[in-house]
Amino acid sequence: MDDDALRAWSVSVRYPGQPEPALADVSLSIGPQALTVALGPSGCGKTTLLNVLAGFVPPSQGRVTLAGAPITGPGADRAVVFQHDALLPWLDVRDNVAFALELQGVGRRERHARAEALLAEVGLAHAARQPVWTLSGGMRQRVGIARALASPSRALLMDEPFGALDAFTREQMQTLLLEVWRHSGRRIFLITHDIEEALFLATELVLMSPGPGRIVERIEPGFSRRWLAGEPVRALKSDPAFIALREHLLDTLARHRQANDKETA
Repeated sequence: MDDDALRAWSVSVRYPGQPEPALADVSLSIGPQALTVALGPSGCGKTTLLNVLAGFVPPSQGRVTLAGAPITGPGADRAVVFQHDALLPWLDVRDNVAFALELQGVGRRERHARAEALLAEVGLAHAARQPVWTLSGGMRQRVGIARALASPSRALLMDEPFGALDAFTREQMQTLLLEVWRHSGRRIFLITHDIEEALFLATELVLMSPGPGRIVERIEPGFSRRWLAGEPVRALKSDPAFIALREHLLDTLARHRQANDKETA
């Protein structure tokens, strides 16, 4: 076992008034160099799992740890990027990124320099002084990633961060995320309902099914590392191995959905 892992240990979550748990007996280990993706339909518990790892929701059963230390609430060791950005509209792009550094007590000159370096890393050096409300959706998500990287976090938790973007921008953001992952060295946990996104990004893919939310399969696709080694995105997504895995996941999700529908009928 990895002693430095972000880990869920047999976690279950039951919300008050709900007939069944949102999560049931979920165990997960995210190592220091991992890009773990949770894939599943709405209602499978993937957002609840992310909220448990972030410390926003306490488990009803089980426990969550980072490097062996219990997680009992939100902390600076875990940064969260949401689907809908939480940028501060009264600050420009640079100051939105620098805000995390300001909270750490970093001086104005240093935090601006570090913020500008992070913006360069996500391809937004030219937009540092722009108001955030002038940015496109993809650019705003880049600012959110840069701000998360400005924190002293050891893990980056991402809640369907590209779900609201068009297909072309989403693919650009996927490759940007892989570059950020390579350069930052941080572990990433991302949730999505997009099968191709999950297959392309994940070093480990966990497939989740509802009724109640649980992990039903684990896969190590390997396409992200192949892209980082120089293979083109289009070649990877048209690879017969990629297509076969995509169809397998579609079939598995359909099978579990049918079984769940019969149980609730």
